[in-house]
Amino acid sequence: MKALSTLITVDNAIKLLANYLKELVILDVETVNVLDAVGRVLAEDVYASIDRPEEDISAVDGYAVNSLDTTGASYYNPVRLAVKVVYDPLKKQGNLCVEPGTAIKVHTGWPLPCNANAVVMSEDVEVKNGFITVHRPVAAGTNVIYRGEDFKRGELLATRGTVIKPPLIAALAASGIDKVKVYRKINISIIAIGDELVEPGKEKAPGKVYDSSSYIVFSMMQKDGVFNVKYPNIVRDDVNELEDAVLREFERGVDVVVTTGGTGISESDIIADFVEKRGKFIFRGVRMRPGRPTSSSVLDHKYLLIHFSGFPVAAWAGYEVLFRMAVIEWLGIRGLDRLSIYARLSRRVPNVVGYKSIVRVAVFEHGGEFYAEPYMLRGSGVISSLLRTNGYVIIPEDVEGFEENTRVKVYMYE
Repeated sequence: MKALSTLITVDNAIKLLANYLKELVILDVETVNVLDAVGRVLAEDVYASIDRPEEDISAVDGYAVNSLDTTGASYYNPVRLAVKVVYDPLKKQGNLCVEPGTAIKVHTGWPLPCNANAVVMSEDVEVKNGFITVHRPVAAGTNVIYRGEDFKRGELLATRGTVIKPPLIAALAASGIDKVKVYRKINISIIAIGDELVEPGKEKAPGKVYDSSSYIVFSMMQKDGVFNVKYPNIVRDDVNELEDAVLREFERGVDVVVTTGGTGISESDIIADFVEKRGKFIFRGVRMRPGRPTSSSVLDHKYLLIHFSGFPVAAWAGYEVLFRMAVIEWLGIRGLDRLSIYARLSRRVPNVVGYKSIVRVAVFEHGGEFYAEPYMLRGSGVISSLLRTNGYVIIPEDVEGFEENTRVKVYMYE
């Protein structure tokens, strides 16, 4: 059972895991204030409750005019308009209208007086003795934001599954919406496995190593914002101890337990023994490099686990291109995509056909174009391959590699 003999593709692993998440994890919906909603995932479609703006408004500081009064204006034949008053929409000024040959001073965001259909910017006119001088004609609609131009009442602002970001917060607030329904965060516990592991900050005996794999997964989940993640402890290479630790986390209400380490085929790798004792594998091993041992299992037909390699870069890849994508597919999340650019490879990158390779690259600009320098094609434990790069390229399973100067899609870390 320990042998990684039946590897599945990354895409199939994502689909399987998304289906199990849908079946085994129920995310309650909660209502939160919009100021507390940044980074949360919408649990409903949201619509604008008003037109914005609710009437035609000025886009600048200037003078509201009827565009017909500026017809034929030029430097040699300027048009003079009498300034009636400074319009203040907060004061009762009666039925204030722009009459032929007149202008009304307005400020940015103020509604247009009646009969006005354009605004001349303050810096484009001369002001003297209660008149403005206009040196060129303005068309109807110039410097005007029309009613509902931003969004109209009933217009869809965002769909269920959208990650709430500051622009959406502004749109909700502008529409008068102060509360929104979101999914609760996904509760995750990360358990590191290995007799050789020591927590950072503690004394390390010869032959021991500091745990880093669970730390990189923890920090990535925390950064993505849709998880409530904690790191209970390190578990020794003991099936019974791991079983107790996993069940304890599920009893505390965790949705998914993530393990790092123990995914290999040696006698000390206990994940296979653990799953054989209490559950079944959803998949054991994936056709990806790095991250080949990435696996998932179900315990007692109700507890979901994802198992990452004990090597930090392999654990990073397992989260980045598999588990994270499964969560996105499960909830239909929009807005959690990595920024991507296109760059030319500075040298050839080979691939083993049948495997999806995640190649770390350093993107730089030269001659007005982006280039990607591949770094450390192998070495799933070499953390510096992430420190010295700023993105990654995915080589599909059916491609033998990319040639030098090929224009490829690069997914950026930030």
